[in-house]
Amino acid sequence: MIYWSFWERTLKNLIREIALPVFLSLFIGLFWFFKPFGAGPYNGLLALFLFSGSLYWYIKKREEALEFLVFLTSFLGLFALYNIQFALSIPSFVAEILFFAFVFCCFIYLAFEKGKLQNGFLFAIGLSICLLQAFLALSFLPLNPLAKSFILTSLFYAFWFIVVKREDYLKYLILTVAVLILVLATARWPTI
Repeated sequence: MIYWSFWERTLKNLIREIALPVFLSLFIGLFWFFKPFGAGPYNGLLALFLFSGSLYWYIKKREEALEFLVFLTSFLGLFALYNIQFALSIPSFVAEILFFAFVFCCFIYLAFEKGKLQNGFLFAIGLSICLLQAFLALSFLPLNPLAKSFILTSLFYAFWFIVVKREDYLKYLILTVAVLILVLATARWPTI
């Protein structure tokens, strides 16, 4: 019994400590692979900057930077999901299931790390359903995956700070709306 308890704690700590850096590194690699800024050297430089910066913040100031790193992971993961869906012609229902599972796992991880897991599963399901609806709505807009991922991450950000952490909602709502307007105004809309 003690043996299983030890391995269970060790496995939980191992998952807790290395899950975020592993997924963040994987999604940074996919970000570089899909080249969101064209064929120039900017993709490699940005990927290197993201990797070294996130690794530094995770090692040196993990507690302060954890929310930012989870939001960065969700942004890069959503960007990779959009590109993989397009590249492999994944059916919409499979992409929706993958999206729901990814957002749910990101939220549960963040809630567990920040000690907000009391109603975390209920909030995670609610957030995942809300973002799934936004994911479906954005699939009809002719935006690039970078803009769609940024919009969904900003909605995740607003939900986390307004609903879960119950911080000053007006500040985060104004910030989220300003970011959404900025992203929609600067996105490349195709001419029809």
